[in-house]
Amino acid sequence: MPIRSLQTGKSRLSTGSDALRSQLALAFFLDTIAALERSREVKRIVVVSSDTTIYRCVQARCDVVTDNETGLTAAVDIGVEELRKTGHLGPVAVVLPDLPFATAEAFDALFHAAREHKQAFLGDQTGDGTTCVTAASVDTVVHRLGPNSARAHAEAGLTTLGVPVPELRSDVDVLNDLDHRQQLRLGVETTKVLSLAGASIANQST
Repeated sequence: MPIRSLQTGKSRLSTGSDALRSQLALAFFLDTIAALERSREVKRIVVVSSDTTIYRCVQARCDVVTDNETGLTAAVDIGVEELRKTGHLGPVAVVLPDLPFATAEAFDALFHAAREHKQAFLGDQTGDGTTCVTAASVDTVVHRLGPNSARAHAEAGLTTLGVPVPELRSDVDVLNDLDHRQQLRLGVETTKVLSLAGASIANQST
């Protein structure tokens, strides 16, 4: 899981406060991690980040490797190389860190379905982006994360996963992404931040 510095990440979240934006970015990440930890399909989590707060929060729970903030592609490659160096065998998933609706059950369903394919991806709710890429091994990981990544992944030959997991398609780029999915339940950390932020979030999202 690659994640940018909390000081610069999630720049499209118009919260009116850099501190609040950073708190939300951290909360999204921690809720995603918590769901992965509870998944029966996940054995190890590698986080790629140079942010010291990220490191302190998950160093006892995940393997953390640093990057130079040179972009998403480079960060993913660093994570895959870490798995390769440590002799990881079996499937691999690249999961983006902004899935505050994620649940262990949704990850179970996704990764179980992904085992049927050498390379696959899960599109986001817009149909343009990608929230997760899977591969049968470290040597078969292909990723085209970034703008219009769903199309790029399909053109690269990855299978589109049709698993009904709205919790994992619902990434958050802007505040309105938190508002229009009333059927989904936010994770504990994101709920805490939103509760403390209160009126300021409501004002920014209207």
